[in-house]
Amino acid sequence: MSWLTEVSRVLQPYYPVLFLLGLILCLVLVVLFLVERRRTVELLSRLRSLVRGMEGTNLEEALGRLGEEVTNATTKSQELEGHLGNLDRRAQRFIQGMALERYNALQDASGDLSFSWALLDALGNGAVLTGLYGRTEYRLYAKPLRNGSSYYPLTGEEKRAIEKAEEQISGKKTSP
Repeated sequence: MSWLTEVSRVLQPYYPVLFLLGLILCLVLVVLFLVERRRTVELLSRLRSLVRGMEGTNLEEALGRLGEEVTNATTKSQELEGHLGNLDRRAQRFIQGMALERYNALQDASGDLSFSWALLDALGNGAVLTGLYGRTEYRLYAKPLRNGSSYYPLTGEEKRAIEKAEEQISGKKTSP
């Protein structure tokens, strides 16, 4: 006798119980399948609504538009950085420091009616204007400045005016 016939003979009294256990196992599996199918349908419905998006657009179109907007914003930001750099370079050439030094230059005049007025940009370029007041005459001189100095000799008052203007540019407080 083969082993298969022997197993069949031993299990024959238990066939109804085994059949019921198999049927119960099949029913449990069908219920689990239906529960999982329901979950899958719900997830698919939520996924479709997500992909469909607002106003009938789908997620792919929305992401494409968002990518274009990011690209446009990046391009615009780079353009603005270029313009800002250009403005920064140009702003260095604007007058950023002005200082006035008043004094009595000539013996025949009383009061501090003479002056030296320094006008500088951020690079130290500009001019210093000096006005010398006397009782019988008035003289006005202008000296160009490059990097805070001039090809023309500078007086002590002109140098003080230039130093005060440079302090304004560098953010230091000037003494009165």
